[in-house]
Amino acid sequence: MARLGVETLEALNKKSVSMAYSIDDLDWARPIDRSKRWSPDGIAPLTHLPSYARLGPEHRLRYNQLFAVGVCEQFVWFEQHLLVPVLQRLLAEQPDMPPLLREALEHFVIEEHKHSEMFWRMCEKAEPAMYPAREFELFNVSGPQGLALNFLLARPRTFLLWIWAAIFFEERTVDYCRQYRRAEKAAPGELDASFVELHEFHFKDEARHYQLDQHLLTWLYDPEPMWKRRLAARMFKVLMRSYVSPRRTSRRILEVLGAEFPDLKAAAIPALLAELPLLRTSRSFHQAAFSRDAVGKTMELFAEYPEHDGLWELFVLEGKHGPREVPV
Repeated sequence: MARLGVETLEALNKKSVSMAYSIDDLDWARPIDRSKRWSPDGIAPLTHLPSYARLGPEHRLRYNQLFAVGVCEQFVWFEQHLLVPVLQRLLAEQPDMPPLLREALEHFVIEEHKHSEMFWRMCEKAEPAMYPAREFELFNVSGPQGLALNFLLARPRTFLLWIWAAIFFEERTVDYCRQYRRAEKAAPGELDASFVELHEFHFKDEARHYQLDQHLLTWLYDPEPMWKRRLAARMFKVLMRSYVSPRRTSRRILEVLGAEFPDLKAAAIPALLAELPLLRTSRSFHQAAFSRDAVGKTMELFAEYPEHDGLWELFVLEGKHGPREVPV
């Protein structure tokens, strides 16, 4: 189906050329300012928990910085370990792919490689002791999860959940970039300049990638039989459940925070760990991450597809037909 506001593939391909930039356009020589926050506070999950108030200013600053680095790792994982393998497989195995779509996906893959290099460099620049090698230190999936995902991603025409994962996480990425823009506009210079620049450059490609994801939805997903679409929706719901109630990365960040601030191990960190399940029903967290303010276009897409009707129960504030009336 044609989607309002989605540019043609020809227009997107022209933009990928006209808006192209080199990774060396970023100022890698600029030192990181460790006295500043590296991300806007409200996008970090632990800021929405009651016991976050137990952290002192130095603890909150360090949590903010670790979260910002964890986001870099998350982007590397999503782009390099999920999207790129799927797109490369499609390009190799789909000779009937429309030429303009093939051109767009080839640009897409090149840009995702560039993004991964950008985010790894930022990790190394911000936390050189933490990254003697390019290995994930904060963001992670379990062994069984990794095996299951590899099995599914090797069969992208059968297991179509990756399309919805791309759509949702690309718009979340765009929203991350917008949060940096808003924070910088509201208080210029309060965030570290290197992280602001990183997400500003990332934004140059991500808004276009989000539109390209919708072309994939039209070309690849919409013609498939309903059993495949229902299977994709069920699998995507399982995936989303872990993001609506994030724990693994938050636990790892708290582990690092406790190693740096041993005084937190007695009370603050155990309290935050115990409160992690509260994120699943936190109004403020869902407003920041799972609302129409954050991912409004994706919410509209979910509502178009009845196979996603079961997904709405995961969202505290949003229903298929609009915001819910939720008691304060």
